[in-house]
Parts: sequence; structure tokens; C-alpha cells
Amino acid sequence: MSKRLLILGAGRGQIGLFKVAKEMGIHTIAGTMPDNNPPCIPLADEVCYMNIAKPDEVAEKAKNLNLDGVATCCLDTGVSALGKTCDTLNLVGMSESAAIMCNDKSKMKKAFIECGVNTAKYFEISSEEELEVALESIQLPVIIKATDLQGSNGIYIAKNRDAAFEGFRSTMKLTKRSYCIVEEYIEGWEFGAQAFVYRGEVLFVMPHGDETYMSHTAVPVGHYVPLQCDEDIYRQTEDIVKKAVMALGLDNCAVNIDLILRDNKVYMIELTGRVGANCLPELVQINFGIEYYKMIVAMAVGDDPLIYWNNRPSKTKAGLAKMVLETEKSGILKEIQYQDSGDSDIQEVTFFKNPGDNIRIFENSSDCIGQCIVQGETLEECRSKMNEIIARIKLVLE
Repeated sequence: MSKRLLILGAGRGQIGLFKVAKEMGIHTIAGTMPDNNPPCIPLADEVCYMNIAKPDEVAEKAKNLNLDGVATCCLDTGVSALGKTCDTLNLVGMSESAAIMCNDKSKMKKAFIECGVNTAKYFEISSEEELEVALESIQLPVIIKATDLQGSNGIYIAKNRDAAFEGFRSTMKLTKRSYCIVEEYIEGWEFGAQAFVYRGEVLFVMPHGDETYMSHTAVPVGHYVPLQCDEDIYRQTEDIVKKAVMALGLDNCAVNIDLILRDNKVYMIELTGRVGANCLPELVQINFGIEYYKMIVAMAVGDDPLIYWNNRPSKTKAGLAKMVLETEKSGILKEIQYQDSGDSDIQEVTFFKNPGDNIRIFENSSDCIGQCIVQGETLEECRSKMNEIIARIKLVLE
């Protein structure tokens, strides 16, 4: 009898999990809401309608599914529910207590500071009066952050007092919580990392570069490996990631990490117990030559992920992933064309929009039109191939 895996989320970020689980002979159950016809429904063996943002609901429904595992990727919404379900059903995965901290930036920052993780000074605030007090201790500019939202949503950089109060009001309109945080703005070089924790051991820390587009805050629109920096930065990154993983109690999960470098010192921004979005699982696969989605699925259903990790090649490869986006005008998509060159190092060129869809000037990741992934021996080679791809894409708006 095949093992049964509940996958929380059925959007485009979960496609890789569903496809790989099917290859592995695992029976997949899509945990999702009954709307919008998400793209993973045709890939799932079964659908269980649930609100993955509600841990109690997910854990209760999971009791009746005879599960061997639960997983998610590229999505924060179901992280707390995953932790609660793992605890409730004694499945392999991160704990509910760790998941709760992943989904609350204030609790996370508190854990960082208590465990000596290098991070920006912050205050939890619930009112403009508390913001006023915080601004007496934190120099401008500052960042106002919702503690419960994904990506760049509810995050505002404020260079003056008026902008700080406006950012606070905007954030409180978006958050579902009664508080947010204000923290010092560390101006530096932002980058990320992917990691994997299994039975208390961090198997790898893979720093990666982030290409961003400046909207109301910097929005990631691409990622690349290897990160171009000296060995000391690699060492600092590995050390701070391991310390932060311990601070949150993360175990048996992939980890997505945001960091920043200032004056040759690495600071932790945040991390969460799931693999990163926007092609980061694919970049892990390219860099290490491993089947990363299979590692995630195998661990979730109680199998040994080390089978895939220990068989990796000795040499790593470079990789680059980039969103296709529109930055100049909005309109209705009339036509989208791409001429394939047949280059085997072009791993993927995928479009999310179809003729007739509304195309908006890019503000956040939901506005992206598609994505491209390339690999090569060097990052320079990858950039050259990516430029060739972008030049062959034609968008016609009306």
C-alpha cells in the first residue's frame, strides 16, 4: 500500500512536491480551499478542503486521512498547521512551537536576541504612542513590519517620522494581529540562504544571491548561486543560520533564510521552516546535483532523505532563476511568445499568464508573468544565457 502525504497548498509553488510524490509512488492529498481552481488539483490523488491558515481545522481533518506525512513548500500560510499536525499525529516534521515562531516575526526576534543571534534592534508596538516611544530608542530610518504576512506584504521602510507613522497605519490595516514591529533599518547587502535540518543536524547551508525590484520595499525577483563573496562571509552565514535554527527549535524541515551584510558582518533578518519560493528548490537541486523535492517528501513520510543527499556529486554548479515581469505599463495580455533555443542548460521557461489575462505593473510576486531557470559552470555563463532568454520573450499588451 502506498504512503499517504497531505500537501498544504495547491498553488504553483507546490507543483514540484506533487509531481515528485507521484514519481515516488506516494498518494497525495491536496489541502486547499474550494475556490480559484488551483493548478495542483489535477496532480493530486485526492482533495481535502481545508483552510490551511487554521491549524486546529487542519489537524482535526488530518486525523481522518490515515496520513504518513504532511508537507508544504514555498508558502508560509500552512506552516503553523503543519507543525500542529505533526505534533498531533506524531509525524516527522517541525514542531508546533517552532512553527508558531516562524509565523510571528516578533516572537522570532525575541528568540534571536535571547540566543545571541545577530539581528536588528526592534520593538513590538500596538499604537502610535508605542511607536513614538520606540523612535526615541531607534534611529531613523526604520522598518515597520507586520508579524504575520508573507513576502514584502505589510513591510514599509520609513526614512522620516511621518513615513514611520504612515507605515504603521498601513501595516495595521493589513495585519490580522493587534501589533506589529518596528526595527532599525540596516542598510547593506541583502542575500538569502537555504538549509535543511534532519534529526538535529543542519545538512547544508546554501547562501544565494537575491535580485530585487524596488516597490514599496525590495521585492525578490530572482535568485542565483553561488553567492559571490569571500570565505569569511560564508562562514558567518553558516554560523548564524545554525544558531538561529537552534533558537527557534527547527528540526526535520527545509529552512528559508533572509540575511543582510553590513560592514562585513552578517545579520539575521528572518527564517522559516519551509523551502524558499521563486525557484529556490530548483536552485538547490542545480547547485548540489540532488533531487531536493524528493528529500523533502521522503523525510515527511518517514523515509530517509539522506539517500538523496549522500549520493550528490562532488562538484557544485551555478544556477540563476528570474521572474518575467512588466515594469512599464499595465494592460490585457494579447500575446506571449518565446522561441526555444534547445539549450539543455535552460532548465525551465514557464509562463503563468494567458492571453486575455490582466497584466499589472510589477509590485509584488503575484504580478509576475513567468519564470526562467538556467544552469551553467559559472554564474557569468548563467547570466549570459538568461539575457538570451529574456531577449527571445515577446509580450504584446492591449
